[in-house]
Amino acid sequence: MLGIFKKGVAWALLCIILIGALASCGAQSGVPDGYQLIACEGDCFRLYVPTGWTSNSWSGVTGAFYSMAENASVSVYVADDAAEMTAEEYWEYSNEMLAGSLTEYSFSGKTEKAVLGGQPAVKASYSAKVSVKDDGETVETVYKFLQVMARYGGEMYILLYSAPEEYYDSHVEAVEGDSDGKGIIPYFVFAEPYRSEEKKEYADDVELPEGMKLISTDERAYRFFVPVDWVINDRTEISAAYAPENDSANVSLQMYMTGDESKTVSDFFAECEERYETVFDSYTLLSDTEIEMSGIKAKKYVYTVVIGGVEYRQMQAIVMQGAVYYVLTYTALPEVFDAHLNDVDLMIEHFYIGRK
Repeated sequence: MLGIFKKGVAWALLCIILIGALASCGAQSGVPDGYQLIACEGDCFRLYVPTGWTSNSWSGVTGAFYSMAENASVSVYVADDAAEMTAEEYWEYSNEMLAGSLTEYSFSGKTEKAVLGGQPAVKASYSAKVSVKDDGETVETVYKFLQVMARYGGEMYILLYSAPEEYYDSHVEAVEGDSDGKGIIPYFVFAEPYRSEEKKEYADDVELPEGMKLISTDERAYRFFVPVDWVINDRTEISAAYAPENDSANVSLQMYMTGDESKTVSDFFAECEERYETVFDSYTLLSDTEIEMSGIKAKKYVYTVVIGGVEYRQMQAIVMQGAVYYVLTYTALPEVFDAHLNDVDLMIEHFYIGRK
């Protein structure tokens, strides 16, 4: 259970997205204003998180995290060890298990009654030291956790929020809900099993550049266009598409919260490079160019990586507005990389932030 909270998971997510290993997740209409849907195939619930958060569902557990810097995350999963326990009984069982397996585990000593997806629930808070890898060194960090448990359809569902101690309070209201009833838990609902073929809602009143189509869904805070013959990847909740030649070339657009508005695009990519050099078998930067995206100064990086003995060439066009990085990533095998550059340049040219 604790594996999803280790520092560096966000970086692993970024790396996986870069090579096109996108999760089978999706989005749908009816999303609360300012939120996005995080739901994977077969989920009997819908998890809505603020639009600035990033999907973390590639790991097999439906969830999202706030930023790479702060590593605050929320996830929902079915407990496979709950049997016929009530939520209260399951917490008593969990408390014993956590106390026996975590370092410096501390439970407040009491639980609270709550509601999750309209079902009666139990809420508990605790903290513990978690060993994480940071640049090859093992570091112990104190995490705080908020766990909400409820039964639905014969299963025990767990919604778990976690963050390093220093960041926990910054996001707990976004999870539990504010005075207006807006929040991750208040918006959580149980539903029929999610199917990825559910129709996504794309704006129909947007002026399309000639020969291009919109692939960002209507709730996104940006517009991302690709040539009409590119194939939309509907198996992921981010904006992504494949080249029509079926040669594995792909593009994606992802948002990342900075956690620090003083950082620049160069700072962001420098941090990425540190991870690429340790995560990939090989990493080589080929070029670093200043460009514009959405009328804002931006940067374009081209580099190669080797994964499992296979070389990929990637281009990242990155622009920052406010506290958000918008990262357009193009990935292809070296022998077909140049064949799609004109198309990708058009994507960069017509990308804009906003919903106008």
